[in-house]
Amino acid sequence: MKNTIRHAFLLLVTSIVLRMAVLNVASGSDFGPPRVIVPAPDQSRYQHLSWPKVIAASDGTIVTAFIAGRKHVNGDGCPAVSLSRDGGESFSSPRILKHFDSSMRYQHGANLALGKATDGALVLMVMAFTDDLRNNIYGWRSEDHGATWARTDTSALGQNRTGSVFGHVFSVPGKGLAVCGHFRKPKGDGVWIAYSKDHGKSWGPPHVITTRKFFEPAFVFASGRLLGLVRENSAHAYHQYISDDLGESWRFHPKVIQGDAAVVHPSPFVVVDPANPGRLLVLQSERSDKREIYLWQADVDTLRWRRRGLLVAQPDAEDFGYPWMTHLGGNDWFVVYYGGEKDGPNSIYGMKITIPSG
Repeated sequence: MKNTIRHAFLLLVTSIVLRMAVLNVASGSDFGPPRVIVPAPDQSRYQHLSWPKVIAASDGTIVTAFIAGRKHVNGDGCPAVSLSRDGGESFSSPRILKHFDSSMRYQHGANLALGKATDGALVLMVMAFTDDLRNNIYGWRSEDHGATWARTDTSALGQNRTGSVFGHVFSVPGKGLAVCGHFRKPKGDGVWIAYSKDHGKSWGPPHVITTRKFFEPAFVFASGRLLGLVRENSAHAYHQYISDDLGESWRFHPKVIQGDAAVVHPSPFVVVDPANPGRLLVLQSERSDKREIYLWQADVDTLRWRRRGLLVAQPDAEDFGYPWMTHLGGNDWFVVYYGGEKDGPNSIYGMKITIPSG
């Protein structure tokens, strides 16, 4: 009897160990396996890393920005950055740029936008909110490739004037820098775009793209047109907006990118390929049991989207997604996303990938 109990106990322990060994292990099907680049900190206050963005600075430093908090939502999230000066082989520990918690007017930081100004400075923006009561947007510039950050003037976008900021900070001819986001309560619904004439040091008021209830706009400027993707959970797809007159008018195209039509597609990503400016690349996430991220592409002129392959599968991650990538040169890119627990430790994953022409 004792041996039977002991054998059952050993089987149970072995099962638990094996389960822990595979938990949050990611596989890359067509582009190679990702790895943890910024592990969840030991401190529970900052152990949940999520919603990353990434950019390569002018000197080659790879800068990833993300939220560090306790859990997925309303977890005292704080904007943080981590740097790699060796091509993505290693990253520094998270550096918190601003603290939020439940004792403050704005209790939690969430979505981010990141980009590079024409003067070479990095520009970072983050939303902060307290439920649906109030929200704000904060911004920073770094003139030394992410080593130090100075606050910028985002007052025209903050204090319930917008809601969330998301995606790229990108240049538009004749307009300066641009950034997008979606409106939140108490302001209302819709998607907005705003401009900066001084390299992101200050920002003008939001301009409405749509008043429809869409989220997390990822917009770029390509071949004379503004275009972007937006999220709508019930559509299980990404919708597309295009403007050929620098934002004076917009055309709407529903469900241009759709994978599994039964699951939510969060956090769209689109970028112009600097090595081939006629090509657009998209990362498309699926919050199914498989937890997958796919690569898509299209020509700027035709915008006929096709899937290139599976980038990541991480079925054991409870909280997962928000992929972003930056160009390293030639056909090489660096991808980041997050994976882990919804209420607890969560790490930033990364991988170098090569996207062949064609």
